Amino acid sequence: MKTAVLLTLGLLFLAPLARATGPTTLIRLYEEEILAHDLYVALGEKFPDVMPLQNIPHSELRHREALAAVLKADGIEVPKPQEGHRFVTAGLDETFAQWLADGQKSVADACRAGVRLEDHDIAELRQAQTDFPAHKEVLAQLEAASNNHLRAFHRNLTARGGAYTPEALPAADFKAILAGTGGTNGCGAACGLTGCGPGVTPGGKGLGTGNGKATNKGQKRD
Repeated sequence: MKTAVLLTLGLLFLAPLARATGPTTLIRLYEEEILAHDLYVALGEKFPDVMPLQNIPHSELRHREALAAVLKADGIEVPKPQEGHRFVTAGLDETFAQWLADGQKSVADACRAGVRLEDHDIAELRQAQTDFPAHKEVLAQLEAASNNHLRAFHRNLTARGGAYTPEALPAADFKAILAGTGGTNGCGAACGLTGCGPGVTPGGKGLGTGNGKATNKGQKRD
């Protein structure tokens, strides 16, 4: 039953890939950055020793700003969810709630939630670069930052004895990203602020001592 629930939520996150591209897709990409920020902040409050959960929300705020600019460039209004909802995109409220519940079970589960989200995010950003060539540069920068985020979370997951099987990316692509050879690796301007994880600075992959804290914890919209 648990496997079926997780598969359903994964499909909710990725199902829009099968539909025609347009404003709905860009709105979903924008809202997924909000989902990432809010999920990492919530998990970071429960597990403050997981440094990516403290550092990466900074980047997610910048990613949201970058995608807000994409929406503006295409004449699309920033979405305003109904009262009681975080998102206007169908399925994202449920995905957020389930992934938060899963991630709160243990520190390893929190790290796994980060890997899982970045796995799905990278797959969507890669598709979006094909669907929206006018915004390819921005989307590629976001993908590069997500590559770094995935590596940071995965290092923390394996350090705690955990494992993850890719759900969205091909296994070979996932392995290549972990090795630092899959796609672009530098963050670019979209990463912003204090870096991508435990000492992962824009353009780099090494471990260090990043100690930034997430801001605007309660902020869900611009």
